[in-house]
Amino acid sequence: MGKNEKEWQEEISFNDFCNVGSSKRIYYKEYVDSGIPFYRSKEIIMKSQGKEISECLYISKEKFEEIKSKYGIPQKGDILLTAVGTCGIPYLVNEKDYFYFKDGNLIWLKDIKKDVANNEFILYWLKSSIAKNKIENITIGSVQKALTIDAIKKIKIKLPPLEEQKKIAAILSSLDDKIELNNHMNKILEEMAQTIFKEWFVNFNFPSEEGKPYKDSGGKMIKSELGAIPEGWKIESLSNVFDISIGKTPPRKEVECFSYDNKDIKWVSISDMGKSGLYILDTSEYLTPEAVSKYNVVIVPKDTIILSFKLTIGRVSIVIEDMTTNEAIAHIKTNDKKLNEYTYFYLKNFKYSTLGSTSSIAQAVNSKLIKSIKYIVPRKNILDNFHLKVRDIFNKIKFNQIENQKLDSIRDTLLPKLMSGEIRVK
Repeated sequence: MGKNEKEWQEEISFNDFCNVGSSKRIYYKEYVDSGIPFYRSKEIIMKSQGKEISECLYISKEKFEEIKSKYGIPQKGDILLTAVGTCGIPYLVNEKDYFYFKDGNLIWLKDIKKDVANNEFILYWLKSSIAKNKIENITIGSVQKALTIDAIKKIKIKLPPLEEQKKIAAILSSLDDKIELNNHMNKILEEMAQTIFKEWFVNFNFPSEEGKPYKDSGGKMIKSELGAIPEGWKIESLSNVFDISIGKTPPRKEVECFSYDNKDIKWVSISDMGKSGLYILDTSEYLTPEAVSKYNVVIVPKDTIILSFKLTIGRVSIVIEDMTTNEAIAHIKTNDKKLNEYTYFYLKNFKYSTLGSTSSIAQAVNSKLIKSIKYIVPRKNILDNFHLKVRDIFNKIKFNQIENQKLDSIRDTLLPKLMSGEIRVK
């Protein structure tokens, strides 16, 4: 181990192996309605998480081309580092990226010396606890955290031999690639199930007894308060079909209520629902059994559908085990789990704007309005057939999410050990 340790370089500064800078200033008057994407910290954070960006600022193509010819734009292998608010989140630019970015929001690491440092290794080092501790020590500002270019230039990093850097990066990127592949697969799988749902329950072209599309082949439709629906179907309030309960937040001032120990009871927030996929596997916070008992916090049974209804309305997930939630989330409980797939998509596609709002300041509905949601109840045989049609899709999505959780854990365990030299790669 001692001999191998000598192979690691002495600590060197970022400024010794790359160009640390930022972008040319773009002024407010230069923003346009469409054109070349212009990213800030929040968009780069989204890209680092593999999320699609639907809304952002833009600059004109002419301005972009002017900057490109005079000063350059982010290229494949460059790293952008968030420098305001949530500081130190790195993003490795890929060959498909075509954007410019806001100075002061992001620090640009470019011209990385290929004979000294591997771009992907630097990316993973920046994701490690070693880097996070160093960055935390150099952030400035008490209200709005910020990083400066000069501070990043002086950060020191200990580099293994270049070939070992590449092998370490390959190990970690293989885990990330598999996670990304699973996420992509899950997106396609959910879209497949959603397509079937819309064909059966929006277009009403589920297979008739003759195996033909019901509505298009002349299946009888009847009037309802939600418009024409197939004969034999009915409309109910959501609370007439399901047992609906609401979560609770115990007092945060009582230290014995909350924990970060996954041996305690998982406590779902709307933020957790946004980070998760179809299924909720884990949460950022937990409640102690004492808090659950003392404050009568409702336990949400395994395989229950949950729905956000305050501020962020209409997020829908399914809990994978018994959990609890905050007061902004409703629990849609039933003993008939064959309803789950249909209800998941029904609530995902429901227009919550039709319920109105109970707040003039922010969009919100109360639990009474959630319970009053008009719910189309198809005939049981149709629901059973839909369940049989999509259950394997849902199970595959669940399997992929569980696998990703394990891969995440492996990567997070390996990362600091590989970056510190505790584990060597020959």
